[in-house]
Order: sequence, then C-alpha cells, then structure tokens
Amino acid sequence: MLKITICDDDINELNKTIKMCQEYKASHPGSDIRIKSFSSPIELKNSITQGEKSDVYLLDIYMPKVMGTEVAKFLKENDEYCQIIFLTTSTNHAVEAFSLHVTHYLVKPYTQAQLEDALNKAFLAIEKRNNAHLTVKTSDALYRIDFSTFLYSETNKHIQQIHLEDGKSQQARMTSAELFKLVSFDSRFFKCGSTYIINLGKVEEITKNYILFETGMKIPMQRRQYKDLIDRYTAYALEGL
Repeated sequence: MLKITICDDDINELNKTIKMCQEYKASHPGSDIRIKSFSSPIELKNSITQGEKSDVYLLDIYMPKVMGTEVAKFLKENDEYCQIIFLTTSTNHAVEAFSLHVTHYLVKPYTQAQLEDALNKAFLAIEKRNNAHLTVKTSDALYRIDFSTFLYSETNKHIQQIHLEDGKSQQARMTSAELFKLVSFDSRFFKCGSTYIINLGKVEEITKNYILFETGMKIPMQRRQYKDLIDRYTAYALEGL
C-alpha cells in the first residue's frame, strides 16, 4: 500500500490536487494507493504525531501560521525517507527545498502530466530504496546490508569494516575498489580516497576536517578530496529536485 497526503490551505487548490491524485490512482489500478488531505498544516502535524504517516506528501509552501518548508522539516525528522513534493506559486524557496532533499518542486498551475511525473519519481525512489541492499561474505556467513542502514566503510588492508546506523559493523574480505563496484550504481555512495566509502544520504555535516553522520559518528576529512566531496554531495542533493 502506498499513501499520499496532500496539505493546502486553499480549498480550491486542495480539491484540484485531490482530483488529480484520484486520476493518477485510477490510471494505476494494480497499485493500492490511499489519498488523504488536510487544509491545515497544524492538523497534518498532529496526525503525524499520532503515528499516521504517509509515503508521499504534497505540500503547499505558503500556508498561514506554519510554512510548508517548516512542515517538511518536521516530516523529515519523523521519517527521513518520506518523499516530499512542494506545491507553490513561486520559485523563491528552491534553495531551501534543495537543502531538505525534497523529491520535486511543482510551480502552480501545474498540469496532470507534471504531477504524475512527480509522483512517479517519488514512488520509484521509494521502490529503489526499499529494495537496495548489499550481500557480503563475513567470516562465518553471508550477510545482507540494506543501503538504508549503511553509514560508511573503512579499509584495513584487504578487510572492509562496514559501519551501520545502529552502531554495529560487519567485516568483509575484499578491497575498497571491489566494495565500491557493488554499490556505485546508487548515487548515495561516494568513494573518499582509498580508505572510506560513505553514504551521502547519512551525512549531517562536511567540513575540511571531518565528515559527521546523522548518528553522531565522525570520520576525518581527507583535504585533497574536500572539493570533490562537496561537488558530489551537491549533485546528489540536487537529484531530489
């Protein structure tokens, strides 16, 4: 089941978006798509607090009391993998949208085709993320590592220490180049010198001295790669727009 939630304080715009989403649902009879709507960002936030989460959120940016960008930050804090599509009359918040890793940015009035393209992109991202994983041979077994749990790997001779977001790690006997070949098809991963492979989706902060992950773990920054990493991280974040 895939859930879509729409939030727009303009009732006419809200009803228009609901109708377009219903048309999208009708054109995908094989998918179990549920649609929910709110005219108040406060009500949406309350529903999230009560555990009513969705896969995709369509958010108007200009809403009273709480801006859509603030709602997006709240949503990401509660579910970092949710897909957010901004609905707006202006491109003034494109930079902020970029920083929030939103899926798409639709400028009103948008067409049915534009909305469907955005929803297709969101659902494809969900499918890829749900299925993406790595299987490695450890000392005593085969071990599946979901990309969504992979923070970074560290090389020690021909051993890769793969650090996971729960604080655990797995060792695999292979070179850094061999490991990167297995994950490089996914734009989340960046090979940082000969020592580290990092998951850009888990990075909280990049400085000239260190890379900080969302879990609080930190690794040293190899200064000769600082610019390359910044450029790659920027390109990765822009993929969400």
